[in-house]
Amino acid sequence: MLLEIIVLLASFLLIFNWWGHGYWKRRNVFSIPKLFIFGNFWQLVMGQKVSLMFCDIYKKYKKHRMVGFYCFYKPMLLISDPEIIKRVLVIDFNSFSDNGFVVDKDIDPLFGYNPFTAKTIPLWKELRSIQAANQTPLKLKEVVPSLANIKEFMYDFIKNQKNQPIEVSDLTLRAAIDSAVLNGFGIEPKSFTDPEFSFMTHASGEKLFEATFVTMISAFFFPLINRLFSLRMTSKEAEEFFVSMAKTNIDYRQSAKITRSDLFDTIMKLNQKKLEQGNKAYSALEMSSHCASFYMDATITSSAVLSFILLELAYHQDVQDKLRREIFLIGKKPEDLDFDKINSMTYLQMVFDETLRMHPPVMIVSRLCTKDTEIEGVKISKGTKVFISPFALHYDPEYFPNPEKFDPDRFSDINKESMTKYSFLPFGEGPRICVGMKYANIFVKTSIALILLKYKILPAYDQNESLHDIDHFLLGPKPNAAVKFEEF
Repeated sequence: MLLEIIVLLASFLLIFNWWGHGYWKRRNVFSIPKLFIFGNFWQLVMGQKVSLMFCDIYKKYKKHRMVGFYCFYKPMLLISDPEIIKRVLVIDFNSFSDNGFVVDKDIDPLFGYNPFTAKTIPLWKELRSIQAANQTPLKLKEVVPSLANIKEFMYDFIKNQKNQPIEVSDLTLRAAIDSAVLNGFGIEPKSFTDPEFSFMTHASGEKLFEATFVTMISAFFFPLINRLFSLRMTSKEAEEFFVSMAKTNIDYRQSAKITRSDLFDTIMKLNQKKLEQGNKAYSALEMSSHCASFYMDATITSSAVLSFILLELAYHQDVQDKLRREIFLIGKKPEDLDFDKINSMTYLQMVFDETLRMHPPVMIVSRLCTKDTEIEGVKISKGTKVFISPFALHYDPEYFPNPEKFDPDRFSDINKESMTKYSFLPFGEGPRICVGMKYANIFVKTSIALILLKYKILPAYDQNESLHDIDHFLLGPKPNAAVKFEEF
């Protein structure tokens, strides 16, 4: 009797496994080899990084355009064809409007109220509009003169290192924090001058973004685990800091009737409008989350891109010299620079774009199918997660010949005309493109211009290994990546 039960259970499991892992075959979609029960999740269990797993799948099975895989028995898709990517991100946006990265805003409000993780189109539109209102062309024009004011602190910081190698992540994070607090919150920047500056001690690095391997995998594949164990992307310390910081500053402005053109001012005006319309105003926690959303976009991603540009310029002196010549044609001192002049520098934009190609901050773009749809004859059901690997696309020689070479000329006006659309996705694409993209663009380019006006950037060590730190969700340089600065 026991043997019969075992045989029956084994037979049921085999049939269930055959049926469950046959989902994509029944829909005429190629699927990669999978393991019994685990599907393709075993590779992650064994410690392979998600970003590298998707790169491997892309390289091996790119010709199939859409590749099915399984997280245990949950069917998912990796899209490798730019035309299908366009369908998912742009044309069929209403069918893929939600991000496939799940964060519970009741557990982790700082990240849960970020437009990046917002679910449903109405909530996403509301959260995005708050951030967009703080990044209008008029407000972005203020970034350049504000950085010109910060530059002396940065110059002194570099000078005090006495020609010793400087870790790029440390330098660029300080610059990004100072710019963010000044332009976003109207707070005096002190990252370079005060070792106890609150934003450095409470809201930088891992104190702000403490996601672990488990929380990241869960957010993509098993959000229930994060909910059950109350796992967070941002630390409780950072949450408490932003709640206190936002409430204190907004209360002060209201009582003193102070008006500034920054994020606090945007939130206060939106709150007043809500009250006038008879709606509930934002809570202190929600207001702090809006502040944290801007701060995260303005510091983590922007500082990483700036770090990679410094490293690439150090290892490519010909590119650095050409870029410096372009900057000197515009102006020879910081006061000569403004928003329009920074954006007029075509080679600076080319260096920026090539850096993003080789070092895309977001290595994985995910979308959740929100209603049944059909693409290229394939039925994609509501609830299916779809993934895109910008990292794999950016290193595909079909789209970018000799992809390991740092070559800004790829992004000249002539070469961009022949570039395959939707093969370059550093900030995503479509309606859910990164809302902080414009701020990052002007912050990074202005910072590079200010540095090259005064310093020559030199390599601190031989470049004999990858610059990438892939242990986190967002791509950054390795902690010890450094350069030297030689003053003219």
